[in-house]
Amino acid sequence: MFSAINWKGYNKKLMAVLITEGPWTAQTLQVMARVFDYVVPLNKSTEVADVIAKYLAGDQSQLKTLINFSILPAGGSDSDG
Repeated sequence: MFSAINWKGYNKKLMAVLITEGPWTAQTLQVMARVFDYVVPLNKSTEVADVIAKYLAGDQSQLKTLINFSILPAGGSDSDG
């Protein structure tokens, strides 16, 4: 999960897709959906392939999530001294 967050954070135009198979809890899927643009069961992979094709053709509206994060010094100061 951290790798997905890291990649989405540093690559703003990255489309993250997770295709699931087998039982997943609703809570786990909700958490995953906060990071991945698409979390879909294997039997829906054809539908998500269409979305990916649109994205690769330049349709940026297919992206659903944007991760912004920054690392700041403790104490609220952004200077070293």
